[in-house]
Amino acid sequence: MSLQDGEEVILTKLPSGKWAPLLRLNGHEEPFSLGREFKTEEIAEGWLDTTEANNLIDQFVTKYRKA
Repeated sequence: MSLQDGEEVILTKLPSGKWAPLLRLNGHEEPFSLGREFKTEEIAEGWLDTTEANNLIDQFVTKYRKA
């Protein structure tokens, strides 16, 4: 994962009660949803340590980071 200062992945509890990772990138007011939802915060945190999560985050960074 290649995040710069001020960029981060945050976990947010949705109205449905599930947890979703959001990606905050510099130059964008609203965070991007990574399109995944998890039953618990612990499961969501565990997913963030996977290759799948890192690859997805890198794809979003490449596509949406402003130069």
